[in-house]
Amino acid sequence: MRADRGGETMAGMVVSVAEMRAMEATAVAGGIAEAVLMEEAGAGAAAVVRQFCPGAGVALVYAGKGHNAGDAFVLAGHLLDEGWRVEVRMVFPEEVMRPLAVEDLAALGGRVTRGAVGDDPPRGLTLIADGVLGTGSAGALRGGVLAACDEMNRFRELTGAMVAALDVPTGLDAETGDAAEGAVRADLTIAFGFPKTGHCVDGAENWCGRLAVVSLSGLAGPADGGMRPRVLTPEWLRTWLPGPRTFGMHKGAAGRVGVVAGSVGFTGAGQLTAVAAGQAGAGLVTLFTERRAWAVMAAACPPEIMVRPVDSCREVMGMKFDAIAVGPGLGGTPPPDLLTLLRDDPRPMVVDADALNALAALPSGVPVWPAAGPRLLTPHPGEMERLLKRSAPELSGKSRRDQAVGLAKVSGAVVLLKGSRTCVATADGRVAYNGSGHPAMARGGMGDVLTGLAAAFMAGGMEPFRAACLGSWLIGVGAETWLRRHAGAEASLTASLVREYACRFALPGLKTGVY
Repeated sequence: MRADRGGETMAGMVVSVAEMRAMEATAVAGGIAEAVLMEEAGAGAAAVVRQFCPGAGVALVYAGKGHNAGDAFVLAGHLLDEGWRVEVRMVFPEEVMRPLAVEDLAALGGRVTRGAVGDDPPRGLTLIADGVLGTGSAGALRGGVLAACDEMNRFRELTGAMVAALDVPTGLDAETGDAAEGAVRADLTIAFGFPKTGHCVDGAENWCGRLAVVSLSGLAGPADGGMRPRVLTPEWLRTWLPGPRTFGMHKGAAGRVGVVAGSVGFTGAGQLTAVAAGQAGAGLVTLFTERRAWAVMAAACPPEIMVRPVDSCREVMGMKFDAIAVGPGLGGTPPPDLLTLLRDDPRPMVVDADALNALAALPSGVPVWPAAGPRLLTPHPGEMERLLKRSAPELSGKSRRDQAVGLAKVSGAVVLLKGSRTCVATADGRVAYNGSGHPAMARGGMGDVLTGLAAAFMAGGMEPFRAACLGSWLIGVGAETWLRRHAGAEASLTASLVREYACRFALPGLKTGVY
């Protein structure tokens, strides 16, 4: 595992295409054979595929003529060893392929079926591997490359097979994130070594899909590591997890979380947040809600959650908590003294949903920032626009990264801007992107779960940036885990299921290695 000067892994740091080429050249000049890097990339890709396709199936591998094709052939070899049936379709004649790619193709021998672009899809197709063009390509797609991309996209729609792009979807500029006409729409992109700038550009997720990173041991990493943007990886996240609990641990030491959430008609949001906090490890969770909704909330919550009616947020300020979550389901009329709680309470706090809307609705002359303690703001794009309109209108229309960093600087808080490529930013310029998740998560309640997870981690002593990153990644992997176990049931995924799988499977799985 590579480490920077601070002893922290460099996994997931975002690099330019030129930087990636330079690192590979340095590795080769230092004695690392290109074939070794290719074997690591292909083996890593097979491990990622194994996570998303637990059982052997039928794979269709498209190969170009460069090292990306070699990666694809190494992947094909590993799939064959695991019982897959594999068909290879080459876009270029073998005589124009790079020597290493030819060697890796020859190593497959007669174990693969040779097909051609234009043939029907193989029966039972479950995986399409895009190894046509790598990160060095840019511009319009033409000829056989365009035909292969069209075919991959068509087979994806026709068969429901998962498309896995090796390093970058063919047709997506790995530097700028611009997609050429006819570019491959991948469900999963496996970045080799480090993610590239184009993977993280707004809109690139529509071509990249889920983003996984395979580290290559021969690469030294960028020299200026520290403050670079990152894509969240298990290799990085697991360094933040606490060690095993001692036998002397008690519920108070496990962290006390106060949740101010829910109102008449919005009781589910508070329940989701409070239960998530408890399942993520908090020792004690107390849910505060308006008096009119208290009976419903108390009846709906599991017995582990203490539910109390509250007439003013000042009551919460007088109680002992290690972290507080505020906002889910508060409704359009905020509880009394909400601003006082948000601004003046010194304890770590997650501020979400209707609490963010309440802040955005305050007159511009009312001071909000800085708050008395650490804050994590978790807006979705609509809430972000409302916050920016009040606090930083010049950021409206800017990139998601610019908006998150800008609001963090204005507020002094950590900002988690939700979306299909969630962006977490701090006032000092740290930025992280979450590559996990699935389109089936586009429904209510997911943010409420995230708020509870982050509050529990903060109550356990984790700083807000790390709590935001870990919570975001976990709900994504929780959703992926449920969907793998219930194939074809995307419409049935709910926030409650994501919460359960994030805590029961994704969090323990992080310690053993998931992508």
